[in-house]
Amino acid sequence: MAMDRDNLDIYIRAKKRVDTLKNFYAHIAVYLVMNVLLFVFKGRIVSFFVDKGVEDQGFLNWMEWNMVFIPIVWGVVLLVAGIYILKLKPGFIEKWEEKQLRKYTEE
Repeated sequence: MAMDRDNLDIYIRAKKRVDTLKNFYAHIAVYLVMNVLLFVFKGRIVSFFVDKGVEDQGFLNWMEWNMVFIPIVWGVVLLVAGIYILKLKPGFIEKWEEKQLRKYTEE
């Protein structure tokens, strides 16, 4: 019975890991598609607002900066998530996690 429980625990952890990786790769795909679309239609988006009568250059500059800044921030967040998900952690973080796991499992 104990062996079955161990196998079930291993399966559950593996399933959770696969689901996490699948979601991460889906996030990368969405990031790439959205940024390609944003890059392709950036000029048309700005032209749309100009054609509708928006003359506030501050707003147009803000909008253009956001179309550059948002993909950069999103990319940095995706990079940090990738480092965590793919377990590319520095050694001190792994040691800290192990210490905390031992601490809480002994309680």
